[in-house]
Amino acid sequence: MNLDDFESYVESIILERGIDYYVSGSVISLDYDGTEWVAEVTGTSNYTVTVTLTEDGKITDTYCDCPYDMGEYCKHQIAVFYALKDDRKSGKSIAKKGKNKELQDLLNKLTKAALISLVMEYVKKDRRIKEKIFFQYGKQSSLYEYARNVIRSSIDKVKHRDFVEYRDVRHAVDGVDTVMDIIDDQIDSGHTRTAISLCIVILEEMLDLIQYCDDSNGTVGGAITSVIERVSEAVCLKKLNPEDSKKIFDMVFKHIDDKRYSGWTDWQIDLLFTIIPLCNDLTNRSKMEQYLAKEESALATNEWSSDYKKHQLQKLQYEILKSLDSKATADSYLELHLDNSDFRETIIENAISRGMLDKALKLCLDGERKDNSYRGLVLKWKELRYTIYEKTKDKQAQKSLGLELLHGDFKYYPRLKALYTKDEWPDILQAILEELRKNSHNYVKVLIHEKLKPQLLEYCKENNSTITLCYEHLLPDHKNEVALIFTKHIKQYASYKDGRSHYRSVCDLIREFKKACGVKAAHTVRDKLATEYARRPAFLDELSRV
Repeated sequence: MNLDDFESYVESIILERGIDYYVSGSVISLDYDGTEWVAEVTGTSNYTVTVTLTEDGKITDTYCDCPYDMGEYCKHQIAVFYALKDDRKSGKSIAKKGKNKELQDLLNKLTKAALISLVMEYVKKDRRIKEKIFFQYGKQSSLYEYARNVIRSSIDKVKHRDFVEYRDVRHAVDGVDTVMDIIDDQIDSGHTRTAISLCIVILEEMLDLIQYCDDSNGTVGGAITSVIERVSEAVCLKKLNPEDSKKIFDMVFKHIDDKRYSGWTDWQIDLLFTIIPLCNDLTNRSKMEQYLAKEESALATNEWSSDYKKHQLQKLQYEILKSLDSKATADSYLELHLDNSDFRETIIENAISRGMLDKALKLCLDGERKDNSYRGLVLKWKELRYTIYEKTKDKQAQKSLGLELLHGDFKYYPRLKALYTKDEWPDILQAILEELRKNSHNYVKVLIHEKLKPQLLEYCKENNSTITLCYEHLLPDHKNEVALIFTKHIKQYASYKDGRSHYRSVCDLIREFKKACGVKAAHTVRDKLATEYARRPAFLDELSRV
């Protein structure tokens, strides 16, 4: 998201309120502190908005301390975005950046006692400053304790009756951001073991949190994924000495066995992938392969286990072989585990690229038989089989399979058409339309592609919700019919349910109708809805904005 295009990422109602705030002068201060922009916005109270920008105006981070939690951005943030946008155009931002240098010169003139007094004053106002000082300059023995305290503190602030509600989850992980900053500092300083230890602290706390919060929006899960990615970056960023390699491997390996991962196999597997680069140490590799063999063996004796974890473990073993052994050894492992669909796909693609088309075709057909109860996998094998038929120039096989694949993917339509002569095509097209009309969203795409307006209009009459996708292809020839279908669709949609978000969707439909049939037609529908739903003030409010 950029200062030049942020409007397209924001709900229209919030955008309008943000513009009002900006135009009315509610952004009462805007300063650059050397790393981020800090603004004060006045409203029912005074709120602080922070925005981090790249040189080209990309918004990489933003926060407002107001209580709004119904969307990603509030009206105060939008007002500040507009202020920054105008500020950049005027060139004032360059001058404001100079304030950071002035501040540094001023601090250099202060005595040690004055600096200590100043820091202590701000520590009393914001405990995060205290925590960061301890993180960066305190003893390592207290480092992990403070990391845990910071994370738990942000959770405790929003926890009620041992549970964190949906609206509060994003604030519950505030402490994670603080610790992640310290982790980055540790990585940059070459303290990889410390950084990964702190990552493990976060993982433990987040795995606990996810048990007693509503993480419907994936905030906690996203934090866990980000930390795992940071572990991977730390392991790969710098060449580790043998001692660090062993210590880090054992640290992560021990953590993977944590009971907190019960039910969270994906994160457990992802962590195992992060330490594959450390398997170039023979001791580490031996531990990893023993673990993989033990886990696969346990899965084999458990009749309730799924193939998913087994296949993930096999992928781990394959990555080790591919990274550390010969290509022949890795390829051989793939061939021995064709029950793993990812491996089968890799072998098929390799065979196609090498011109071994008979082998590839056999593997596709075997896959279709083996995976006949998994529609997604069967489709994958059929698509690869179609590629093989194209390479072997087997037109009859392409025609047969192409029609079948066309039900799910329109890309096969032009391929099919290219297989027939102009004289053959009309009859084939009719057969395709009859087949697709039974049950395929690609029926409409074919009508549009072939410019079959009468059939398209008839379909829209029977399925009026499709008019939003088709009206451009029916105009101007069928403007009156389009208006009737659109009006019917809007009225039906308006009657389905109530609620502010639904009313907004209805109004969006009216705006689309305005593009299709003009302002007068759209306003007529709007006014009729206003009369019909006169007792719904929220709906009337939204309609008034059309």
